Amino acid sequence: MSFSICLRAGLAACLLALAAWTLPAIAGVKSHDDVGVRQLSAIVSRALETNAEILAAQAAVEAARARLKGAGLPLYNPDLEILTEQKEDREDSKYMIGFSQTLDWHDKRSALEQSARAELRAVEARLSDLRLTKATEILRALGEITTYSEIAGLSRRRTEILDRFVRLAEQRHAAGDIPQAELELASLTLMEAVMQHAANGAELVRAQSDFFSLCGYRLENVRQFPDRLPATLPDAVDDEVLAAKHPKVQSAHLRARAAGKQISAIDRQRKPDPTIGVAAGRDDRDNQLEIAFSIPLQFRNDFRSSVDAAQSEALQAEQEAQQAFRNLQARLNGARERYELVANAWSLWISRGRSSLQQRVELLEVQWQAGEMNTTDYLLQIQQTLDTQIAGVELHGDLWSAWVEWLSASGTLNAWLNKTTQEQ
Repeated sequence: MSFSICLRAGLAACLLALAAWTLPAIAGVKSHDDVGVRQLSAIVSRALETNAEILAAQAAVEAARARLKGAGLPLYNPDLEILTEQKEDREDSKYMIGFSQTLDWHDKRSALEQSARAELRAVEARLSDLRLTKATEILRALGEITTYSEIAGLSRRRTEILDRFVRLAEQRHAAGDIPQAELELASLTLMEAVMQHAANGAELVRAQSDFFSLCGYRLENVRQFPDRLPATLPDAVDDEVLAAKHPKVQSAHLRARAAGKQISAIDRQRKPDPTIGVAAGRDDRDNQLEIAFSIPLQFRNDFRSSVDAAQSEALQAEQEAQQAFRNLQARLNGARERYELVANAWSLWISRGRSSLQQRVELLEVQWQAGEMNTTDYLLQIQQTLDTQIAGVELHGDLWSAWVEWLSASGTLNAWLNKTTQEQ
């Protein structure tokens, strides 16, 4: 078992007794830091305006609108036919002019228009769902940047403390006050802290890269979490309604509805439409009038297979919509339980008192210098103190992550972000 694993053995007991790094407490229900939320809302809005996936989804909406406009126009254009024939004696000639028009006998235009309108609603819902998804990812990335920035600061502080301690240990070892084994233990602890600091820095770089991938720019200043988050969530009786109204579920249902409309459009499309034509002209010295009628004979291929395929695709979309609703219900329940657990842990954490990191470190060093504590106990308590502080930062990050997940799962994230702006 490594030294770091041993140090973490007392973390649970130390967690309740020592709260060195302080963060704002959770306030009452429905309260939040207006300034912090406005800043987050501005960041999310800026990112969504330039996000490539959002822009692609908006282009899909415009394409669907264009298809709907085209579907509302007449399905067939008339044909113009002109025939001239000059005979050898040049005295007689033949010329004809005629028009023909295919009739939309089965009202295919109406079916195509309904299908295009359903498709437009589906891609609009997909855009709404994508905006919610990207906003969630952005807020998570912001939370990770804040959390890992705090952790990196604490791990850097730990490295500085242990580096100073090693120098003091070297002086005391030279004076014969501590044995070689304790000096080596201090050096090993410092090396472990250096490696952990590097790992924490790597996590911060990853979080910043995730944010850049989403937003297209690097965050210049680390944004703190809003000062207040709800201590409790709304009653669970409305969870089924929230799940049904969620953009992801709505998008799935609208896709299923569009697939159902497509069945009618394909079924009518396969049915033959008649074409009628009329032509008038002159052949030699005789006037002529021709009337034509034609209709495809679909006895070799009635295109029924395309209808069967559309029906199967509609059934697939309907089953996917039902599963989307079930998945969202499970996600909503999990988000509620997770938030309540983390919120309770955070309330317990901040209620156990707060002390200064610097004062704690100085007290331990005084005890070590006075010989009241050996090197092993000093290193153990220093590590536990700093590990507990890092655990507090991680717990606050988990609280923010759980809050964002609840807002996303309940479909209320945009309303929460825009609440302050609307009240201005």
